[in-house]
Amino acid sequence: MRRVAILVGLLSVSCAGVLRAQSTNASVAGRVTDPSKAVIVGARVAAISLGTNFRSESTTNGSGEYYLTNLPPGGYRLEIEKAGFKKLIKPDVILHVQDALAIDFEWIPASEGSTIDRI
Repeated sequence: MRRVAILVGLLSVSCAGVLRAQSTNASVAGRVTDPSKAVIVGARVAAISLGTNFRSESTTNGSGEYYLTNLPPGGYRLEIEKAGFKKLIKPDVILHVQDALAIDFEWIPASEGSTIDRI
């Protein structure tokens, strides 16, 4: 009987880490490039909740990659900004529990005319 109690105790302790690791949040990651496929470093990427205006920001790294983690499920608008480029907006990004979306962007330099592109 004592062995069973010890076994149950060990099993409970070993499973606790797995149960705690589950998340109800989501994430978005991707790469930002220009039309020639060169990566864009230092661009600010933001996810703005459509329901609460909660804002999560990241900056593209040396590989042009960004990571937005621990986002509560819901609707978001993604915005990308960097000097010399048009502001890029991707509306209506829907995140569900434990989503891990990969959204890449091809971004064009700013020119005459509009300073905002919606995709």
